[in-house]
Amino acid sequence: MNNRFITIMLMSAAVISAGARQRYGTGLDSLGSREPAYTIFTAVGEDPSHEVSVSWAGAVDAPGQYVRYTTADDTAWMRGITVPGTSVRCNVYDSIFSKLADNTDVYERHVFDKYGATLSGLQPSTDYIYTVSAPAPDGGTWTSAPRRLRTAPGAGSSWRAAVIGDYHHYSPLWSRIDHAMGMINTLDSVAGGVDWILSTGDQCAWGGSYNYWTELSEQPEYKNYMWAPVQGNHDHMNRQNGRTDDYFRYAWHLPANGYEGQEGVCYWFKYGDVLFLMLNNEAMRNKETLDRAREWIERVVTANPSRYIVAVEHYEWIIATDGSDSQLERFADLFTRLGVDLAISGNNHAYLRTYPLNNTSVAAPGEPATVYVVASSSDNGRGRALKDLVGHQDVIAQRWSEGPHTVGGLVLDVNPERMTLTLYDRTGTAVDTVTVPARR
Repeated sequence: MNNRFITIMLMSAAVISAGARQRYGTGLDSLGSREPAYTIFTAVGEDPSHEVSVSWAGAVDAPGQYVRYTTADDTAWMRGITVPGTSVRCNVYDSIFSKLADNTDVYERHVFDKYGATLSGLQPSTDYIYTVSAPAPDGGTWTSAPRRLRTAPGAGSSWRAAVIGDYHHYSPLWSRIDHAMGMINTLDSVAGGVDWILSTGDQCAWGGSYNYWTELSEQPEYKNYMWAPVQGNHDHMNRQNGRTDDYFRYAWHLPANGYEGQEGVCYWFKYGDVLFLMLNNEAMRNKETLDRAREWIERVVTANPSRYIVAVEHYEWIIATDGSDSQLERFADLFTRLGVDLAISGNNHAYLRTYPLNNTSVAAPGEPATVYVVASSSDNGRGRALKDLVGHQDVIAQRWSEGPHTVGGLVLDVNPERMTLTLYDRTGTAVDTVTVPARR
């Protein structure tokens, strides 16, 4: 068992049953958290070897909120650095119809100042701790418990990430998040330690229910890792099927390097030797908006030469359950031309992997090729059974599902020679693996 896994287990005190979490008040009421600062998330910066993004919600008109950080070995905080947060008023989650952990129907009431801070000048491959501070009701200063993160390495280094998604946190069914967070710990254990977490989306059942984001932020796996999420369709909606990118945008503080209108939702970052393109399906619903996304991808790839290129979106490239069409044809020509090595998605709640593809056909040796992967669900409640294939029979290399009760996750292991992506089931047994050699 590695040191990072031990740290997480100690900080979480124990693996608590879903019933115990609800009994001891983890679920929130209609007004959410009473802390002066809450819903604290750690996310990648554009270059996460040197910068990391921190976000939180703070009380309205309570200025002077800040992040203080230092290296993890500086337990006395002798080298602590303070970074003021910047804020905007946020009311997109106010009066949203939702459900509480006890299954009560409520209108959640959330108006707050949304804060973000970028921690810059960090050292690569280094563990940091940080706290968030805000004015306390008694006139003093409230400070959060420390959270942890590990910065990315520089070019030419090795690293590992956990890849997980589709756990649809929903307070009345707390076991969903227990299964997903348990899967992250399993991935960390079998990999000998993961450095950060990539989410394929649908972290929440309803992204408009801000309580759900707050409850996620209190999980040890969110407190102890840097995350890179894409927006899922559930993260984009509320209980009454209202939809907006703002539910995702104001939950996080992500790099604002997306194209116009997609700042803080669609973004890119460079982790070691890998350029990641984080796409927003909800902004690509017709040819005009799809073209805008494709043009942005081309600009980013052209401006950021990289050993590897990985594209991530929520909607599946191919329907894993039966092999029917989905997103593959929208991007395959572009990905082949630009040299995208690996494309990862979620949404279908079953796992699928293709052979290396040149456009939409199996690549011949030496041809440019992209491997497409659809990640499974991880909540043990919304998985889908596999059916007979009705399409793409020639390009699908592997499928996997446990049926409705599916829990799976992936480890992305990268070094200068190759990327390896391995699917594990809930027991930590490897189910499928693919190696993508370096082409540049």
